[in-house]
Amino acid sequence: MNKPLLLLLGAGCMVSCHKDGDSLANTWTWFGTQNTAVYNYVLINANQVINKADSNELHIGVSAAFIDSTSRQVTAVNALTVNNQQIQPGVDYTYNYNYTPGSSKDLPLFGTDVNVTIRGTGDDDTVSRSVYLPKQLMRLISDYPDTVHLKLGVPLSWSPDKDNTWGNVLIQLFYYVDLSKKVDSTLPGKINTVSITVPDNGNYFLSPKDLELFPIHAIIGITIARGTQNEAILPLSRKHIFYFSSASVSTTPLPVRD
Repeated sequence: MNKPLLLLLGAGCMVSCHKDGDSLANTWTWFGTQNTAVYNYVLINANQVINKADSNELHIGVSAAFIDSTSRQVTAVNALTVNNQQIQPGVDYTYNYNYTPGSSKDLPLFGTDVNVTIRGTGDDDTVSRSVYLPKQLMRLISDYPDTVHLKLGVPLSWSPDKDNTWGNVLIQLFYYVDLSKKVDSTLPGKINTVSITVPDNGNYFLSPKDLELFPIHAIIGITIARGTQNEAILPLSRKHIFYFSSASVSTTPLPVRD
């Protein structure tokens, strides 16, 4: 997996899972505007949020942006369609669409191929790709912690996906600064997110070493994600497009104990 997918997978997880965040377009500097190569992307992101209180939120959304290779400004394409659902651009020309589960027969589903069609300057400048959305990661709600003990570590479990061509999952540990400082005002104003890439075999043990950045009384979140990447070029406008998918599961905020 190359750098663009890691960037988008990480961004997708943090935006959908981190309750302090806003939308992707508003909080993340799109890498295509900072790179010598011009990137255009479509991201299909599916996230579960679970805890032992039997909460199981599901969020599925599409984000996309396209850039003019000359001006390096984000612009709209003629049409973007995902599983027969046309996605409209916002006022900033980025695309952001959140599905309501159960409300649409064309909702992208875990473990299936999602059809994405982009029409650039017209019908002759059209490309379609099937993008695999990885399988749901959650096994049992009881598999996920409601407290993080620094000395004991945290066992994590998920359902492997044999169709995950990357072969890995990304585990992220992130810090809720506002919630943490409400509990203990002496806690730091920032702790960098911990990212760990491990094989998609269904199990990983978060050791005390993995957790060492987080002090007692901190509030943190845990996310597990896997993703795919495809590429295409619009035949006339020659836009180089990356198609990304990300399936993830995340805990609600967890207190850190000794």
